[in-house]
Amino acid sequence: MSDYATTPDSLGSAVSSHASLRPLGGVLNLILVLIAAQACWYFVFSPEGVLRLYTPNVGVAFVITVLMVIHWGVDVFDYWPFRRSWLDSASSPSRGLVLLVAYILTGWLIMFVFYYRLLGMYGPLFFSGPGLLSGGGLGQYPQTATENACFAQVMMNTSIIFFTMLWITVLGFKPWEGLSRFAKGLGVFFAGLLLAVLAFCVLFFPHIAYQFYPAQIFMAAEPWWIDQAMTMSSQFHFGWIVPALVLLYWTRLLWEGRPWSLIPSAGLRAVVMVLAVLAAGYLIMLGSNALMDWWWDLEAFMGGATLENPAWRWNHVAEMAMFCQVAALVLAGYFGNWPNTASVGLNALVRTVIAVAGGLGLCWLYYELGPVLLGTVPGVGQEGDTSLAWTVMLLILLYAHQNLFRGWPFQKR
Repeated sequence: MSDYATTPDSLGSAVSSHASLRPLGGVLNLILVLIAAQACWYFVFSPEGVLRLYTPNVGVAFVITVLMVIHWGVDVFDYWPFRRSWLDSASSPSRGLVLLVAYILTGWLIMFVFYYRLLGMYGPLFFSGPGLLSGGGLGQYPQTATENACFAQVMMNTSIIFFTMLWITVLGFKPWEGLSRFAKGLGVFFAGLLLAVLAFCVLFFPHIAYQFYPAQIFMAAEPWWIDQAMTMSSQFHFGWIVPALVLLYWTRLLWEGRPWSLIPSAGLRAVVMVLAVLAAGYLIMLGSNALMDWWWDLEAFMGGATLENPAWRWNHVAEMAMFCQVAALVLAGYFGNWPNTASVGLNALVRTVIAVAGGLGLCWLYYELGPVLLGTVPGVGQEGDTSLAWTVMLLILLYAHQNLFRGWPFQKR
């Protein structure tokens, strides 16, 4: 299993194995996190709150950026530059607060300084709302410019997360495993970044270039997926890359490295994992769309609105995948990653069923209670509305509580 291990607190690891957790303590901790999530939502995202970042693209871009930074800080750089002695000896509240504030602040700097004021002003304008406005393009008003820029950031950062976690899950820190934690982290950081940029150019950039009027036909190829996806929107790729990312999480979180650990050759295992995860993400997207056709008795078609809009359908697959990831993290962190039998296969199967069922239940609660608790728009098929802001925010809080705060105050380490 060393090929899959990054750090003990990896977002894709079964954190319950590092703590003595009683069911009551898990329930109390979960209630505590949900209360914190409601407070964070009101302060940061709610249309009636303080910052009001749920536009929704600004909110989604911000939480995905913070999630990306947490992956860098924990999975890639193994908490560098924080000293091991401090990480081990600091009290759980102070340790968690310092780490979480550092990662949130870094995410804010990346989104609003690096993208908005540097890269988007002196390079690709579509990463910056102010950059798009400075270009004087048709239809670029403050709100649309901000939404377009944040959409581009969401796609870029999701690509970075996926390929970074793909490298970590498949190869660990190879070929830099013998170096210091900063040096080997830097190797994985640039490897994931390089793959992400190449993927972004092929999977997302054609949509970005064509969404402005007139279409930037000399900036990018026409989106090559239009015939199959029934839309030029790059949410078609978002719809398979997020489920594939969840499968990478579950490799360590729920499946204990199976089935990949059964392949003895490291090289063959890497090739099989990459191809299998990509294919599985794509098949999950197609299967989920078929289920939506059956559930609503309504097929998606080009030019359709809301439920029958192909772009909304592909994005909804990603939304459902994140609901299931939240359920999986709750199971692992607060309920001992039950069951824990001698059969790894049985454990993986039951945990997966619980995660999927829990994700569906969480989705139902979100759409039923969201308008009351979160101020979201009633109904499922709403344009300009996405559950990803809430699910990714909750995912960050769950992870931070379980690992950065070490399950404080009810979980004993």
